[in-house]
Amino acid sequence: MKYDWNHRLLSSLPSETAVIPSGDERLETYSEDTMFRGSPDAVLIARDAKEISEVLKYCSLNKIPVTFCGSQTSMTGASVPLEGLLISTEALEGVEDIYHNKMGDFAVVKPGTVISILQKVLDDAGFFYPVAPTSRDMCRIGSNIATNATGEDSYKYGPVRNYVESIDIILQNGKKKTLKREAGENPTRERNKAGYYTGWKNPIDLLIGSEGTLAFIERATLRLLPKQSPFFSGLIPFKTNRDALRFVIEIAGSGRKVNPRTLELIDSGALNMMKTSRSFPKISDEIGAFLYIKQEYLDEAEMLRFISRWYDEIINTVGQELADQTLIALNHEQREDFRLWRHRIPEAANELGRKHWKAGGGKVGSDWWVPMPKLNEMMEYFYGIAEASGLPYMGYAHIGAGHPHTNFLARNPAEKEIALDALFKCCKKAVALGGGVAGEHGIGKIHTDLMSVQHQSAVVEKMKSWKQEYDPRWILGRGNIFGHL
Repeated sequence: MKYDWNHRLLSSLPSETAVIPSGDERLETYSEDTMFRGSPDAVLIARDAKEISEVLKYCSLNKIPVTFCGSQTSMTGASVPLEGLLISTEALEGVEDIYHNKMGDFAVVKPGTVISILQKVLDDAGFFYPVAPTSRDMCRIGSNIATNATGEDSYKYGPVRNYVESIDIILQNGKKKTLKREAGENPTRERNKAGYYTGWKNPIDLLIGSEGTLAFIERATLRLLPKQSPFFSGLIPFKTNRDALRFVIEIAGSGRKVNPRTLELIDSGALNMMKTSRSFPKISDEIGAFLYIKQEYLDEAEMLRFISRWYDEIINTVGQELADQTLIALNHEQREDFRLWRHRIPEAANELGRKHWKAGGGKVGSDWWVPMPKLNEMMEYFYGIAEASGLPYMGYAHIGAGHPHTNFLARNPAEKEIALDALFKCCKKAVALGGGVAGEHGIGKIHTDLMSVQHQSAVVEKMKSWKQEYDPRWILGRGNIFGHL
């Protein structure tokens, strides 16, 4: 049942910032993420941690549901409430400190800091933070930590978890707590599976990826790398999706003389989306798929050696005629074009999906992953189901880590049922092969059915006990991970 807000209750919230109340047209801005439409009763654009602490304490006492959001680029509905108060972090931006100690280099960052801005600030200071999701120009660090996000460079650098040294959190009762790594602690590089990370020993790893259901992330201290190495980008052409897949497996599973920073699939369906970018060049009709790579190097001589090595690998696989159609980006402007072309894939798919919302269709996307030795089997399974579905489909992104994103586009309810059934079958297959159903997007509200695919009931009950410990009134992120109980 939807929570019954009233003006007296809203006016009683301990906040000097005007709350956007029910019925205000400004609520529309906060009612949707990429995939899901909800209905917040009110929105608080928080000014500082003190305000959030006071509001959480009040909401806990009054059993008012609270959801947190950044820029609402979520793919799962996690940042959109079905009821209650939505707290936005959009005003909580900025790098508070950059420092060095015997453990390394670190940045202290507010949760609403946009990733591309964070990277620019750190680059100017001589450092590198590598985790940049496709939506880096919009998404915010607090939300990235809440989903253990990855990004196009995750083949080399892994997910957010590797770079989170400490987090300051605010619990549902308004109290504050700091969680930090122990000296010498090495977090897992494994992507999420579904729900909370069950292998946690330090509670910081329970909070990372918890989708706003355990606490509010007030501040994060991030481990930094030295200023990023120069790199070139490449789009390697193939005639078919399976040709591209074979090449990925050969590169990722060998001791070859190339060690890319990025290794991503752009299959035939994804290529159709990429071609809708206004700046994308005319390419041969025989090109049915690309691999998107980035290769770091030390100096110009090494750059030329790597280009030569890649060319040898490509020509040995696809022949000289196709190899000569490889696209290389050497300077910043060219590399940025490649990044935007790659970003156009989910952007165009989301646009098409949303056009079918009113008719009961939409985009059905996946976030499953498998261990690399199982990738070929998994992708053959996906393409078999996709081709049999009769629906438009595509696969793209982090293929070098066994983590492609696959999408179906459904035009009506019947097609959406086919797409959801295909997704469910693929997730069952991924789990059977030792992988996970939610590598970086989380479960949110629209994929809660996948919890039982990934975990036995005893594991889910254990997760609920952790939720009960941190949020005994179950007000935080209501509907995320566990659905409405």
